[in-house]
Amino acid sequence: MFAIIDKRNDELYSTRTMLYARQVADKLAGSVNTIFLAGDGAQRTVYLEETLRDDKDYTINIYPTSHLVEITWSYLGENRQYTSALITASITGSLIALKNTTLTISNSNGGIVIG
Repeated sequence: MFAIIDKRNDELYSTRTMLYARQVADKLAGSVNTIFLAGDGAQRTVYLEETLRDDKDYTINIYPTSHLVEITWSYLGENRQYTSALITASITGSLIALKNTTLTISNSNGGIVIG
């Protein structure tokens, strides 16, 4: 019986962490997409926490050619990932290992600049 409870608790915590990770990736992708659609001169600031809300470490990367924001984290020794879609590949600036930082996302002549 305790094994079943432990397994369900693990599934619950795993799902919770995945939802936290999705929230971070979707926030970043949504901000990039919004600034792209808003047009030239649009700008937004986004803060990325050091850890997910349940204190799990993560890494977030932007892959413009794949039109993706990818977040990765580990749960019980297993690597997990989630991707969120981008509507443009025209993205330059800070794109790798983003976290614990404040990013300025701006649209410059239709291209997204992240810094």
